[in-house]
Amino acid sequence: MRLRQNAVEGWSVMGTGTIATEHMVAAIRAMGHSPLWVVSRDQADALHFANDLSIPQATTDMERVWSDPAVKFVYISASLKRRQHYIVAAADAGKHILCDGPLSEDSKTARLLVSHCSEREVVLAVNQTPRASAVHQTMRRLILEGEIGAMQSLSILRGGPFQPPPNRRGEILGNGNVFLDISTEDIDLARFLTGREPIEAVALARESNGAPYHLAYTIRMEDGSLLQAHESFGTADMESMVVAAGTDGVLIASGTLSSRGSGVLMRRLAGRNELVPVRDRDLHTTTLEDFVAAAKQRASPLATGLDSLAALVATEAVASAARRGRAVAIRTGSEQKR
Repeated sequence: MRLRQNAVEGWSVMGTGTIATEHMVAAIRAMGHSPLWVVSRDQADALHFANDLSIPQATTDMERVWSDPAVKFVYISASLKRRQHYIVAAADAGKHILCDGPLSEDSKTARLLVSHCSEREVVLAVNQTPRASAVHQTMRRLILEGEIGAMQSLSILRGGPFQPPPNRRGEILGNGNVFLDISTEDIDLARFLTGREPIEAVALARESNGAPYHLAYTIRMEDGSLLQAHESFGTADMESMVVAAGTDGVLIASGTLSSRGSGVLMRRLAGRNELVPVRDRDLHTTTLEDFVAAAKQRASPLATGLDSLAALVATEAVASAARRGRAVAIRTGSEQKR
C-alpha cells in the first residue's frame, strides 16, 4: 500500500527586489513549504534570483504560475510601482498574498487593492517586521494589560547618515518630505502597540535635493495619547528606540528597528529599571506562520491590507502637515481595523 503524500504548499515570489526576500525564502523552507517560482518583468533578473536561491522555476509569464496547482501563496517583493500589478493578478487567480509594505504609493490605490482582494475572498497581508518582533509583541501585551498605566505618549527614534537601502534596485521610498516606507512602518507600529487610531498630525521636515532628509512629527491618537517620531538621514548614527510612557511606568525598547539584532526591552517602575525577559523568534518565520494560518482561516495575519491603508492615510496627513505648517486631521475611515 502506497502512503499518501501531503500536498505541496507552494509559493511564488513576485519581484526580485529586497534582500529581505532572501530571508523570507529561507523562512518558507523552514516552515516545510516550497518556493517554486520567481516572477519578474525581466527574465534575466528572474533567472539570476532563482539560481541564487535555488528556486526551480523563473518566468515573466504569470499564467504559467497560475496554472501550477501546487502554488497556494504569493510573496510580493516588487518595486512600489509594480506591487499593484502583482496584487491584482494574484487575487484574480485566487492566491493568498503576502506583500512588502506599504501596499502602494498612495492610500487611494491601497483602498482599491484592499477592496479587490476582499471581493475575491483572498487574504491580503503585509510584511511589517516590527509587528513580528518578540520585543514589540511583549510591549503590546504589557501596554494593553495596563502594566504601565494609561498611555500618555509613544516615542519612536531612529536616524543616521544616509545610506542606500539594502536592496537589489537601490530604490528609495520617498514621498516629498516623508520617508514613505519608514513613516508607514512607524505609524503602523504605533497602532499595533497601543491599539489606537491616529486622528491628527503636525510635522516639521527638511528636504535635500527634493528628497526627504530629516523629519519630526507628532500624531494625536484617539485616546488623547501622542505618537512622537524622529526619522532622519541627517543625524549621526543612533540606536533606535521605542519608548512607551504611561502614568505608572515606562517601557523602553532599544535596537528593535535596525538589522543589527533583535533588541532589548527595559521596564521602568518606581524609579527603577528592570530588564524584561523576551524569548526571541525569527521575524520572517513569525510573519509567515500567521499569514498561512490566516489563509487557512485559523487566525489573523500580523498586518492586514487595512493596516497598511491606515498607515498610508496617516503618512499622507503627516506630509500634508509638513507642507502646510499646521495640524491636519487624519480620516482613516470607520471600516479600518487594527
